[in-house]
Amino acid sequence: MRKTQKNQQYAAAAKAQSVPGTARLKRALLWLTIGFGVAGAMALNAGGARAQDSSGLSLSANAAITSDYRFRGISLSDKDFAIQGGFDAEHESGFYLGTWGSSIESYAGSEFELDIYGGYASEIGGLSTDIGLLAYTYPGSSGTYYLEVYGSVGGEMGPASWTLGGAYVWAQENTGDADNIYLYLDGEMPLGNSPFSLMGHLAYEDGAFGSNKWDWNAGVGYNFEQFTLSLQYVDTNVDTREGKGGVVAMLSASF
Repeated sequence: MRKTQKNQQYAAAAKAQSVPGTARLKRALLWLTIGFGVAGAMALNAGGARAQDSSGLSLSANAAITSDYRFRGISLSDKDFAIQGGFDAEHESGFYLGTWGSSIESYAGSEFELDIYGGYASEIGGLSTDIGLLAYTYPGSSGTYYLEVYGSVGGEMGPASWTLGGAYVWAQENTGDADNIYLYLDGEMPLGNSPFSLMGHLAYEDGAFGSNKWDWNAGVGYNFEQFTLSLQYVDTNVDTREGKGGVVAMLSASF
């Protein structure tokens, strides 16, 4: 997934509805089957595209299962597991288009988040830059989609890598005619020559989706082939059930 930070729809957490355990399990298994099936198909197509396309266009896919869908610290899955996945089309010029989706708790009649984004990534003076526009949609609902612009710059300090970025939602009808800003700093450092790495995140948000809000996380990741297994502690200064700290495990794959 090209876009590394996404805005959170806190209203989804506020409007989350409890789902009986059996129904929730069936729904999650359905998303698991669909998510990995689609990702597998996209991976096959992506492999063919890389081998056959001479126009400089490459395709990639990703899929994940997480114990709690959290972005910017807030749980959008009612602290339950979620299935996620997406795909990207990137051109050698630096322009890209992509989409990413996740199962969520019921929000305005939708149980699925679908993000569509496009942007431009480049290397300037040894730094990685990225800028783009993202649309948040919730299929099956109405009056919920909105747009966000984002940008980031990243580099390396010895063995560690860092990313400094931000995202801005201008005042829109579906955000209550209020804007929102999100600023973050991410860091990651490999543990010697092992497949393990340490990772951390600190961010500040203010506006339509948070008032002087902070979120942070720290954890460890393990990489093997195209898979990544991570375990992180995620927390915020938001005093709600969805904002309270917790441990989140995730298994993801890229193709």
